[in-house]
Amino acid sequence: MTTGRVQVENGELAYEIRGEGDPVILLHGGILDSRMWDAEMTAFGRHHTAIRYDARGHGESSTPTERFKHYEDLRELMAALGLPRASLVGLSGGGRIAVDFALTYPDQVETLVLVATGLSAMVTKDPFVLEQTKKLEEAGARGDLPAAIECILRMWVDGPRRTPADVDQRVRRLCQEMYTQTVVRHGLSGFTLMDELRAVERVGELTPRTLTLVGDLDSSDIVAIACQIESEARDARKLVVPGVAHMINLEKPAEFSRTVLDFLACS
Repeated sequence: MTTGRVQVENGELAYEIRGEGDPVILLHGGILDSRMWDAEMTAFGRHHTAIRYDARGHGESSTPTERFKHYEDLRELMAALGLPRASLVGLSGGGRIAVDFALTYPDQVETLVLVATGLSAMVTKDPFVLEQTKKLEEAGARGDLPAAIECILRMWVDGPRRTPADVDQRVRRLCQEMYTQTVVRHGLSGFTLMDELRAVERVGELTPRTLTLVGDLDSSDIVAIACQIESEARDARKLVVPGVAHMINLEKPAEFSRTVLDFLACS
């Protein structure tokens, strides 16, 4: 195992590398950090060079103080590690970064695995997510961090079709810890200062071989994005994972690793 830090424009990224073989970069979800890939680093590192990093404004990476692009940070990370090309596995906001990167630097992407992904410039329509977002903003306005974190957990861990009691409490506690640490350490600077593409309007330009995974209990917006990618991208297929919402790899780690490794092996 190797750990280190890479200098990027006006900041730095913390990363970890395990294993040998074709490189696979794991991109965590928004307000989370690279700890969400603990199981995958072990599983993927047996067959690949597995790389995970904390996006700027998350985890052990630096807090942004001016505008930046997550997908350009990824390009600088790959350049620093001597990787001309890699497969990208991104969950939620990590998938969003991976898509922006693939649209900007298609020749540097071997394959894409997009897990419960969003897309830059997507519009939120799901009533449950809109309701929780309103509650989140109200909690933030009154400085109630625990209530704000609970709203994030309701949206992106429980999902619209489950109660908190329906979810593996270990998964919930881990996400609660990551969300809280991100907000305390970085605020929301990893979002408020980022510049993105408008990928939701450019899905048809995606050329890498792509697998999109979506939980059947996730928000209607995320399910719709998975359907759009399968329909519009050049070479994409969708797999619906039953019994889970947004955190597919955390809720079904063995099934997730097996599915993704099988897909990568066919590349």
